[in-house]
Amino acid sequence: MIKGDELAMSYCGTPEYLAPEMVSSEGHDFTVDWWAVGILIYEMLIGVTPFFNKNRQLLQSKIKHAKVVFPDRRQYRIEYSNELVDLVLQLLKKDRTQRLGSKRGADEILDHPFFKGINIK
Repeated sequence: MIKGDELAMSYCGTPEYLAPEMVSSEGHDFTVDWWAVGILIYEMLIGVTPFFNKNRQLLQSKIKHAKVVFPDRRQYRIEYSNELVDLVLQLLKKDRTQRLGSKRGADEILDHPFFKGINIK
């Protein structure tokens, strides 16, 4: 258990879901969970994780450096809203201090326009 502003140094999890700070061994906090939520949403919508690569070194490099790209909606006949794209992009910020959920946790995420009209709180 970590407390306050401490960072964990463990390295565990499904490689495709690791946040950049885990891949870089910089230390991580609860924001890696919000990163994983972004990866999961993307995978559920698109069918593959955003940085997928069979080569583990390339996968880790993409996690650290590549931009998240959504496939063309018309070409691939996938329907998704601009709000969903923004939600995923905010959850997948490389800088954990700028990642959605890093300041106010779940409330910050539920305040995102994607959840407008859903009474969750």
